[in-house]
Amino acid sequence: MTVSGKESFLNTIAFKLGRERVHDVQRPDLKEWIPDSYGDLTTDELIEILKEQCFFIHTQLIESNPEILQRTLDDLIQANGGGAVITSGDTRFTDYRLNFPDSYVWEEAAGREKNILRSESANTAIVFADYALAESGTIVVESRPDQGRSLHFLPAHYIAIIEKKRLVLRSTQAAADLNRRVQAGEPMGSSINFISGPSNSADIEMQLVVGVHGPLRATYVLI
Repeated sequence: MTVSGKESFLNTIAFKLGRERVHDVQRPDLKEWIPDSYGDLTTDELIEILKEQCFFIHTQLIESNPEILQRTLDDLIQANGGGAVITSGDTRFTDYRLNFPDSYVWEEAAGREKNILRSESANTAIVFADYALAESGTIVVESRPDQGRSLHFLPAHYIAIIEKKRLVLRSTQAAADLNRRVQAGEPMGSSINFISGPSNSADIEMQLVVGVHGPLRATYVLI
């Protein structure tokens, strides 16, 4: 793939900055300019930070474990009013032996339009987080053939399952691991989504309204 006008664009930027083009770009050491105000944290300490932040972003956090995960999710689906469920095609659903009777799976073979229609008709979406950022209460999820973007934004209720090993402090750690995967030549999604709780907006008179243009309710299940 070629990028049209790339050289002209970069030359213009360098000219506006009043310097010559820099062709040998060095990757910065993030540790040098991002302050670490927390120090070393245990997983339990990260969980406490996540719990506090979830309160501020209007997100329910439930602690569970693999043995009762199915029951936890079934209870949440019923609390959401039942209805159809859509999940990603993540292999962890099989690993944890999860099964939902009235459910769809986002799958590449179904095609884009059908997957979107399924997402629109589903009351609850359930996904596994690729990472969770304790400091901001954010989950990180890739867009992949088995997990499209609409899956996260169209259903009324959103459940993200977070494995403890996926919990990090902030985006710096998630980005470092994503970079490691890129360097190792691992396949990556078409985009990376950072989702912090249910949809909300304070654009009108600075009044916060939750559930404006996406899920009305978000729940994190920590296992």
